[in-house]
Amino acid sequence: MRNPFRVSILTAAAVLAFAPVLLAQTGGAPDLSGIWMRSRNVPGEFGAEVPPMLPAAKRIYDENRRGQVPDRDEGLDELDPTIYCLPHGYPRALTLNYPFEIVQARGVVYMLFESSLMARRIYLDGRKLPESYPTSFMGFSTGRYDGSTLAVETVGLNDLTWMDGRAIPHSEDLRITERIRRASPTALEIDIQFHDPKTFSRPWGDKKTFELRTDWQIMEHIGYCEDRFRYNYGQKVFKGTVRWQSPEQAESGR
Repeated sequence: MRNPFRVSILTAAAVLAFAPVLLAQTGGAPDLSGIWMRSRNVPGEFGAEVPPMLPAAKRIYDENRRGQVPDRDEGLDELDPTIYCLPHGYPRALTLNYPFEIVQARGVVYMLFESSLMARRIYLDGRKLPESYPTSFMGFSTGRYDGSTLAVETVGLNDLTWMDGRAIPHSEDLRITERIRRASPTALEIDIQFHDPKTFSRPWGDKKTFELRTDWQIMEHIGYCEDRFRYNYGQKVFKGTVRWQSPEQAESGR
């Protein structure tokens, strides 16, 4: 359980800690490290308007939301990939009401998300995307420091995820560019742009802000899968009514 200290103490400490960071930004990498949580006044979705989708993508979007009441701006739960134990992936990870941690190391920046225990690696060593690189939920990210900003480019994302809770689809051609900077001692700003010519008629994007949580730590969270195991399958296992079977046993009916 998270036990926050007094806000005034945290704010004062953060301001004092930020002073050397400002100096460091003039001669080296900016300090983006810390645990960050989406600001309470920032919507979870990317952008106030639904992005301009090509006809095939719009049909998928409409199918993902069919039958929803007009004032519920989200996709159907039973069609949400996370219901089937898939991770939220990127960029949807930024829209969730769960924190993430940024850890800066030599040649790489890590973004560690509490939700689904997802980890993102942003390589700063000049490497390029390898040929035939397999797609994944977090993609392949490279970056560079541009003054006080971390500029990032991400490709190699699979098409199994929604971009946010509104059920917006994307293709494996999705390319994401970001500019990540510390806007204040206690605020992180991510300006994110999406380019996917197979899904959208033009590039689009949004800007998200996140609040520093100095008294938090990243917890384990595997979402719906944990709940379903604990209250459904797990109960049967503990009562001895379900026996594990190998694929061969299951196929033979033993």
